[in-house]
Amino acid sequence: MPPAESPTPDEIHGPPKPITRIPNGQPNPFYLPHKTSLAQLREEFVVSAHGQRIVLQEEADWDAMPQMLRFYALTDSGMSEPDDMLPRRWREYTDAERQAIRATLRSWLRALRSLCVLTL
Repeated sequence: MPPAESPTPDEIHGPPKPITRIPNGQPNPFYLPHKTSLAQLREEFVVSAHGQRIVLQEEADWDAMPQMLRFYALTDSGMSEPDDMLPRRWREYTDAERQAIRATLRSWLRALRSLCVLTL
């Protein structure tokens, strides 16, 4: 009797999954539609679960941020007149401006995560 052939790795584990980042460090475009749909679902869930609480928390976080950090965030986000925009409340910024500020703050957090050893 011939020995049974062993299964190939694809048969055991399924087809290989696409990599999450391509070699230059950019996100894989395969995941982009999934990422946007998940973000929309998350936003929908937050609104249905928390109502206006998330808006109030955003406003409170913006108010609690030191003015110098706000200035740097506005400057780094590419705002043309950060001095004039500094006294605005969070909801007074346009959606595009808020998205740019959020993206800047997220990039700062990613950059600062690696500094945990320096804080010990």
